[in-house]
Amino acid sequence: MTAQITLFLCLAFIAGTFASIFPDWTGTATIFGIGIVLGLSVPTIWHRQSPKRWVWFLAALIAALACSYAQFRTPQPQANDISKFAPASEVVVKGTVKESPSLTRSGRAKFILSAEEIQLGSQKPEVKPEVKVVSGDVYATTSLTQATGLVPGQLIKVSGRLYLPASPNHDLEFDFKKYLARSGIFSGLSGRNLELQGDAPAWGGWSIRNRMVRAHVAGAGVPEGILLSSLVLGNRAVDLPNDLKDTFIDIGLAAALAASGFQVSLILGAVLFLSRGKSPLQQFGLGTICLLGYLCLTGVTPSVLRAVVMGFGGLIAIVAQRQQRPLGSLALAATILLIFQPMWIWDLGFQFSFLATLGLVTTVDPIAKRLERLPPLFATTIAVLLAAYIWTLPLQLYTFGRISAYSIPANILTIPLVSLTTLGGMFSGVLGAIFEPLPIGRMASWLMYAPLHLTISIAQWIHSLPGAVTNAGAIQLWQMLVAYALIVLVWLHPMVRKVWLLIVALAIAIIFIPIAVERSNLFQVTLLATGQSPVMMVQNQGKTLLINSGDKQSATFALLPLFQKFGINQIDLAISTDPQSEVSEGWGTILASSIGVQKFRDVGAGVASKDYTKMTQLLSAKGISTSPIALNTTIEFGDRVQLQLLHQSPGILRIQTDKISWLLLADADPKVQNALLDKASLSSSLKADILWWNGGEIIPEFLEAVKPTTAIASTAIVTDTNVEAIHKANIRLYWTGRDGAIVWTLANDIQPSKDNDDSKSLM
Repeated sequence: MTAQITLFLCLAFIAGTFASIFPDWTGTATIFGIGIVLGLSVPTIWHRQSPKRWVWFLAALIAALACSYAQFRTPQPQANDISKFAPASEVVVKGTVKESPSLTRSGRAKFILSAEEIQLGSQKPEVKPEVKVVSGDVYATTSLTQATGLVPGQLIKVSGRLYLPASPNHDLEFDFKKYLARSGIFSGLSGRNLELQGDAPAWGGWSIRNRMVRAHVAGAGVPEGILLSSLVLGNRAVDLPNDLKDTFIDIGLAAALAASGFQVSLILGAVLFLSRGKSPLQQFGLGTICLLGYLCLTGVTPSVLRAVVMGFGGLIAIVAQRQQRPLGSLALAATILLIFQPMWIWDLGFQFSFLATLGLVTTVDPIAKRLERLPPLFATTIAVLLAAYIWTLPLQLYTFGRISAYSIPANILTIPLVSLTTLGGMFSGVLGAIFEPLPIGRMASWLMYAPLHLTISIAQWIHSLPGAVTNAGAIQLWQMLVAYALIVLVWLHPMVRKVWLLIVALAIAIIFIPIAVERSNLFQVTLLATGQSPVMMVQNQGKTLLINSGDKQSATFALLPLFQKFGINQIDLAISTDPQSEVSEGWGTILASSIGVQKFRDVGAGVASKDYTKMTQLLSAKGISTSPIALNTTIEFGDRVQLQLLHQSPGILRIQTDKISWLLLADADPKVQNALLDKASLSSSLKADILWWNGGEIIPEFLEAVKPTTAIASTAIVTDTNVEAIHKANIRLYWTGRDGAIVWTLANDIQPSKDNDDSKSLM
């Protein structure tokens, strides 16, 4: 079988694995039917360039088998899976730690626990608990102090709350539930107490990794030493500070922090250089030992395993004294990995790793030829960076909706430093692991401090430049596919390659013009699911109004991703209805990001909290216009939105969007409602089409005064009393804890993210 046919069949296997996204037999039948149709038509039209008909039919069969295999391997909870007992507020789970704990953004430790037993019922000594034998993995979180020192293979007991991961509250949010399910995890455990059951394993890859990290940190300090460990082992193996990690990711240096082909290339390059006088078989042996050792240290991740498989293929080519075919090796590596774990087809690390490598294989040489006037090393470096950037940009826009404007310059400036420190970190880490009681590893790590510190300074300087991070907006699937079709067309067709500038312009138009047109015409109100904090985002023909920001977690995981997907880089008007609350943390998170704020207004009542005062000082330092909202003064936001503050404490805001009026009640205390009803000046102003409140108790008299047709609560749970009163008044009821984010548009009226009926039980 020729290399071309092998490549073709590998691509068919990959395509079939992608088709497994369709349910049941639909994907298998579809991909098989497409293969048969192409096999009947393509050889007739392009009989000289097309594979033979039997190759097409074989490819169709392989694709269909790959689809069925991927569906068969899709994780499903077993009969005694621990998720069958969720939700449960009081459980004790006994199991084995599968991976070293890492830090969440909320400051808790997370790890995967392989469950063995679950204890249900009361934890009181006089009540005998019910113990069940279970199986399956659970996503566990505990306090950092309790998880410190945990190692893979350790038997523990964790008491806490067992829950089912929630679906995203908005269709643009990251689907953590689906992400866990693809790894065979269907439940989560929020731990309160953790007990060790016996001694920890004495040895493992984790022990070598910990020794390396200790040597790096002791020698280079913090955060330089942690960065050094991340460059060597990848950020999954090391808890790099979130602000530093975000800086590197934002400016396009994420690849340096992910254990992947860059590190594997450095390892193989160093091994082959040092063993250049030895026989090919000896080089193969040394290279294999180093590759397997690195794989054990970093863990089996798609990007590392892809690089190791391709590196192993390169070693085989050295022994066989044959030239390696990079494209065929890449396709074969992808096929091997997908046979091992088909669910990796949906892993972003897998996708970005293969696309970047595909860019290096197919596009570096043509770009380098056009840069032949530059010095060879400089031209090759730019070509490598551009090739990887071009092939990953459509997926990046589809997934994240962000562009790193200075990605190429940032990589050019830091590649020499990153290469030096990565090699130095490998050397010092090995010394530290072997000679831990001696300061040899620490001393070697100390030599890396200066280039590491310079790397961090360069990254932070680039991150501070105007427009370093741009929210371009998430593109649609068809836009991504068309963009990749154009890239492949330029790669494969010499005639098209001659007009590559026209193709680039066409790709830019296809990607960015629909986003710009949609933003300029969009009028939409979104109420985010952010706990009990009412948060509203209004998009009015390219301008953005934000009412409240929620807490730090809400801003980080709900607001900022939404800004990325919608292409929002500036909040034209920000309004805070309660300066007393601690939700000012959310504003601080937004101000610390790349999102600009043009005007900030608040209700200006009472004495602000310390956090809020600090936040307003930060606003002033950034030159952002701040002022309180005057009572009964209308604020215009475009030609379709008007806002009016009716009451300061509590904050009552009337919002007019086109012909629909909203009433935001910041505090739903019944005493406050009665006091408001006693004010004759407010009686007529309270009437609104939509009542929006924080989920507290609403008295019938207040509902009668407002006379809404729809009530929306920003809360996890609405009491039975409120449900009964609102339904009795014939008012439609939504709440974010049940319905997710609530979207209102001129055409669609109210549209909840989760399609639940109002009559469903609270449970």
